[in-house]
Amino acid sequence: MSDSLIRYAGLGNPKKQGLPVQLAAARLHHLVFTERWLMWLCAAHLVSVPLRELKLLLGRAQFLASERCTALRRRLQELRVPKVRIDSVPNDALKLAMEEAIHCQTATESASVAHWLHDQLVKAYERYLQGTNPLADAPSCDLIKSHLPHLREIVSSLEALRQDLGSDTSVVRLEKFFAAAGGLDATGPRAQEILERERSGTEYQIPKSSGESSERMVWDYIKPPLEDVADHFVYMLGIRLSEINVAEGLAVVLYETRDKPWEFYHDLSRHLWDELRHSMMGEAAIEARFGNAEALPMREYERVYSMEAPPLEQYATLGIEIEGGQMRYPVGKRGEWEFCRDAVKDPLMTLFQDYDWADEVLHVNLARKQLTDWFPGGPKDLSAFAQQGRVKRTEVKERHPPVKLSVPDSPE
Repeated sequence: MSDSLIRYAGLGNPKKQGLPVQLAAARLHHLVFTERWLMWLCAAHLVSVPLRELKLLLGRAQFLASERCTALRRRLQELRVPKVRIDSVPNDALKLAMEEAIHCQTATESASVAHWLHDQLVKAYERYLQGTNPLADAPSCDLIKSHLPHLREIVSSLEALRQDLGSDTSVVRLEKFFAAAGGLDATGPRAQEILERERSGTEYQIPKSSGESSERMVWDYIKPPLEDVADHFVYMLGIRLSEINVAEGLAVVLYETRDKPWEFYHDLSRHLWDELRHSMMGEAAIEARFGNAEALPMREYERVYSMEAPPLEQYATLGIEIEGGQMRYPVGKRGEWEFCRDAVKDPLMTLFQDYDWADEVLHVNLARKQLTDWFPGGPKDLSAFAQQGRVKRTEVKERHPPVKLSVPDSPE
């Protein structure tokens, strides 16, 4: 057996000269900053890109970036970095580069920039592992190694989508900005010239459009009674599929709400990703049941409300009124799970509803935790504010009549 596998707990060469704490922390600080901006970039652009696969992938990417950012922030505190410094800008040139990067103008550009940034992150993390001492800095090494497989998966998926979307030269424009910063980790040579802003003279604004084709949307669904099992099941599948609209709204909340503690963004990022997972659950269940993932249209009114409502109102309405109301039994999330299990007897959707129920409990708790302190009167004021938001949501819902979903033909 190799000596390197059994000595020093299999960590590697403990006698190589690695990074001292100050330099290790400086590199990780740059990567924390990059991950935070990457989360915002992916969340911002999933709203308006027209390709569903790209929306979903950007949604997963923003969540994984927030997870890496959270883990690295904890590690920085272990490396004697005060929390206030962790939230600071490590490099003005890197900040400018990320501000330029977020100004993508097309879906192709969004995919290309996201791919390039993720690929550069892989290289930066690999440089860190090569440069640090695997024994002295074992917690950092273990953390990075645990996240690299998912990061490489995102790179591969974005590359496949980028090739499908066609060539794009946007990265060439950005390379000079990141070169001026010495790269994502500031380890490279820095260009001496002072760069002028190109697109970031004004802050990036999310286009308030989902990019989805209107042919695949209806305004709202008529809700059949539980006794009409087939019709009610189709209605439930449509609701799950349409949760991508909720995710897009949360992406707006995540990007447009500024100057909050990091924990707020991390919780929102998780909530956003869960809503995309729920939409994919609906998609997978529709495809399994009817042989065609596009057998049902999505409903549109919730997206319209999400794009029109102020971020605070939208999040409070969703987390407190809508999802909070779904905790009530009978029916509610437990009732949906029982319906799929006992009435429909659909094993896949029963499984999905079980996890959907668990996720929604989490979301209500996250919303209460994050929002209560925003209101002087605490939970009472928050509840009143959320109820007002629900009234506005209902007003949007009633702009057009709902339609009855027909049960698609099942595959032979």
